[in-house]
Amino acid sequence: MTTTPSVAVVGGGWSGCTAARLLLDRGYRVHLYERDQQLGGHSRSEVLGGVVFEPNGPHIFHTSDSAVAEFVGRYAIGRPFEHRVLTEIFLEDEEEPRYLAWPPQVDQLRELPLWPRIEKELENLPATPSTANFQEYSESVMGPTLYGLFVREYTVKQWGREPHELSADFAPKRLDLRSDGNTRLFRDRWEFFPERGFQEVIEQIARPVPVTVGATLGLTDLEELAREHQAVVVTAALDDFAGRPGSLEWRGIRTVSRYVPVDDPAATLTPGYQVNRPSLRRPYTRTIETKHATGQRIGATVVSEEYPGAPHRHYPVPTVDSRNERLNDSLKREIRETAPLPVFFCGRLANYLYINQDEAIAQAMVCAEEVDAFLASAGGRTEGAS
Repeated sequence: MTTTPSVAVVGGGWSGCTAARLLLDRGYRVHLYERDQQLGGHSRSEVLGGVVFEPNGPHIFHTSDSAVAEFVGRYAIGRPFEHRVLTEIFLEDEEEPRYLAWPPQVDQLRELPLWPRIEKELENLPATPSTANFQEYSESVMGPTLYGLFVREYTVKQWGREPHELSADFAPKRLDLRSDGNTRLFRDRWEFFPERGFQEVIEQIARPVPVTVGATLGLTDLEELAREHQAVVVTAALDDFAGRPGSLEWRGIRTVSRYVPVDDPAATLTPGYQVNRPSLRRPYTRTIETKHATGQRIGATVVSEEYPGAPHRHYPVPTVDSRNERLNDSLKREIRETAPLPVFFCGRLANYLYINQDEAIAQAMVCAEEVDAFLASAGGRTEGAS
């Protein structure tokens, strides 16, 4: 019998924990290395005064991928929840904001005093949306007035640059105009939220995997890892991992969370779980009140405000010229060519992609298959691995 191969996994978010658990279940030895003091990554949830909240934004689980749903369902008891997003808009000559569905619904828009102008713009939309850049795509889907109300200032705040500088590639998944009356943000077959948030779910997935927290690993550490491991899965940001921090553009958020006592255990303070705040009247981009999703009955709530521009690697910046994506691909080649052991990549950060949780999990599944196939072909799979 050959020695059981060992795989190092760098990064303990969704993709890292999923890949680690799948490889462990296949019979490999696995060790997970996480830079922070706890697992969870961007999807981490926390508890403040007994109230579950999300310090890095809303993370409803949703998918139409049966394999992803089955995998997460092994570890999560989800509370049925349909994610509906509201947008706070300010109209001229109105001091109080209005709250409308996101994506915008035509039936709601008909109630606005601006409807005649909006209607005329919608009648003149092109048959096919423009893919030149994010601004042109947006205006070709909803017209300039709705773009101005819902999208432009939010984009400027969120990304720190003008919308025409951003690629339209991610727009079809993030932007829409609807007339069907269905205000659910996602149309996936499975959608839920764990009552205690996703922290416990991610930790449960990784529970049998040996974990080292506070481990900041990079390219120069691979020689040491190669003494014990036969492959490594990297889910970390590659500019950081390769020792070239700042060479890739990232956009981060700073979350300010307020704990507020309430008399009614079912009470919440904001009109919805996620409320987008595109207007420049607000310095933050959106508010998150996770109690809407958990359904907790407790004499308090936590409202989180997201301020963009923090020095964190939360979101890749998809520019029109794709220069960051090209550089990320170059970093992958550099790391693979330099590394003394085979390197595999998966997840939002390592692949420099603006993706959802289910997509990160699906990438980890593919990555685990690739690692398994490589180690099996190298003759390192044990008799007990399957």
